[in-house]
Amino acid sequence: MKIELEGYNLNELIKTLHRKKIQLANILKTDATHMSFEVRDADSKRINRFIANYKIKKTLTKVKLIPKLALANLGIIIGLFFGILFAIFASNYVWQIRIYGNEQLSKQEIISVLAENGVKRGKLTTKSNQQIQSILLNNYNRLAQVSVIRQGTAIIVNLSEKLVYNPQEYPPICAVSSGIITNINVLTGTINVKVGDFVNAGDVLVLPFNLDSAGNKIPVMPIAEIEAKIYVKQQLILPKTTYKLARTGKKMVGYKYSLFNKQLFSKNKNSFDFFDVVEYNSYISSLIPIKQTTITYFELEQVAVEHDFEQEKQQLMENCYLQALEQLPNNHTILNEEKSFSVQGDKLYATTIITVNGIIS
Repeated sequence: MKIELEGYNLNELIKTLHRKKIQLANILKTDATHMSFEVRDADSKRINRFIANYKIKKTLTKVKLIPKLALANLGIIIGLFFGILFAIFASNYVWQIRIYGNEQLSKQEIISVLAENGVKRGKLTTKSNQQIQSILLNNYNRLAQVSVIRQGTAIIVNLSEKLVYNPQEYPPICAVSSGIITNINVLTGTINVKVGDFVNAGDVLVLPFNLDSAGNKIPVMPIAEIEAKIYVKQQLILPKTTYKLARTGKKMVGYKYSLFNKQLFSKNKNSFDFFDVVEYNSYISSLIPIKQTTITYFELEQVAVEHDFEQEKQQLMENCYLQALEQLPNNHTILNEEKSFSVQGDKLYATTIITVNGIIS
C-alpha cells in the first residue's frame, strides 16, 4: 500500500517504523513536511497508530509489491524457471537400467533389446512402463511376468522367468568290445539287442529311455548287465628295415641371458635339420640375478636298422599278447587263446586272439 503524509518530524517517524520492524519501500521525501512510502499489506494496519498524528493527504489503492520484487529479481526468476523446465525435461532421460530376477537371460542381452526399441541409457524416452513391459514380453517367450518402475532417471525391471521343463539326456549303453551276446539283464532302459546277436565295439546295447503305456519315451539312466562271448584281437607288425634318428657327434652351442625372466639378449644359432636340444641354466654371478641359459643342439641323422625275424619274433609276440590282455573287460573268464606268426613280404606279423566270457556293456 502506498501512503502520502504531511507533517513534521518525518525522520523520527521513519526511525520509529524501523524499530518496530515495519518494512518500508520506495521512500520519497519531497520536502521537510511531505513524504511518501509503501508498506506491505500485512503492515498496513500496524502503521495506522504511528501515523495518527500526521495528516494523511492521500492514501492510494493497494499496490502489490510482488511485481516490483519480481522485476528486481528477474534474472533469478528466469533461472529458476529454466531450472524447473530442465528438471522436468531431464526426468524423461534414462541414465540407469537395472535388471533383477533374470536367471537364464543375460542382463546385457535385455539391455540391448530395450535399446533397439528406444529405451537406452543417456537417451530421451517417451515409453511408458506398460510399453516397456510389452517390449520384453513380446521378445522373450520364457518370461512369465515383467514389472517396470521408475525411480528418478532410473528404470528398474523385475523379471520372472517361466519354469522350463528340460528332460535330462542320458547316454546309451554301448559295447566296449566285439562279441556275441550270451545273457541280458536290464534294470532300466530299453534293450536294443537280443541273445545271439553279434555286436561290434561302439554298438548301442541299451537305449536311455523307458516306454509308458501310451508309447511315450520317458528318459532314464540306463542300467544293465550284458554278457557276451568277447573276441579281442591284437596284431603287431615289424618291418624288415626300420629307421631311427641317431646323433652324429656334431653339436652347436647357443646362449640366452635374462633378468627376472625377461630376456635381455641371445647368441643362438642352429643350422641342423634334425637335432636334439639340451638346455642348462646358471647364474653369471651370485650378486647379479642374470640367468644364463646354455642351449646345446646335437645333430641327428636317419639310420637304417635291419631286423632278424627269428631273433625278434618272440619279443614281438610277447608285446602283442600283453597289449591284447589290456583290452579285456573286467570280470571275465578266458575261454581260448590263439597266437600266430606270419611273414608277408618284408614284414613280420604277430597276432593274438583271446576269447573270453565277460561283461560287454
